[in-house]
Amino acid sequence: MKNLETIQQLLLEKSSTKQKAYRETREVFKQLKIAAQQLAKELNEKVVTVDPSVEVKFYEKSEFEFHLKFSGDTLVWMMHTNVFDFDNSHFIHQSPYIKENPMAVYCGMIQVYNFLADSLKYNREGDLGYLVGRMFVNMDGKFMMEGKRPLSLLYANIAENTVEAATLRNILTESMHYCLNFDLQAPPLEALNYISVEQKNMMSYSTGMPTGKMLGFRNQEDQSPLE
Repeated sequence: MKNLETIQQLLLEKSSTKQKAYRETREVFKQLKIAAQQLAKELNEKVVTVDPSVEVKFYEKSEFEFHLKFSGDTLVWMMHTNVFDFDNSHFIHQSPYIKENPMAVYCGMIQVYNFLADSLKYNREGDLGYLVGRMFVNMDGKFMMEGKRPLSLLYANIAENTVEAATLRNILTESMHYCLNFDLQAPPLEALNYISVEQKNMMSYSTGMPTGKMLGFRNQEDQSPLE
């Protein structure tokens, strides 16, 4: 009976809290989609009249994924369907807001990755996307950001951040600004001394060599110039 009571309590407290966090995250993701559509339309109207080859487009891929393409870059936004806690050493646990309400620590997660537009266009499966940021949303609709600067600095305190249209637009524009300043870099000559038959065939099929913005450098955890 004791175990049954414990299970019942956990379902009513922890599981219910996680469901609320999931619903809040899903609503934020819907709002983020709307903001991305509006931003893409606004920017596209401004740049296409000057240079038709430079376009800004929004693509809805599924309920939990959308893309924001601008020139040679694409931001891939994805909502995870699970809810997360944080390691005991994470700074979120130092927040008085979390200490007063421990259940508020449970968050849904929205991730944004920077891909080269051609990586997705030509389905280059070996290409790398780089994490720009992660947005965590709790049951109260409060959020925080981890990732590249300035996003990680602007939105680090979950107690102070509430979701508003202007906030989502700023997250979108800061993410785009980061990508536009994080340029594709030619790998060192030594990294391309040899290619395999498979790589040659990939080039023959016009998909190009596997490419990432920092391909051929030390490792994919190297910091970008803006970090």
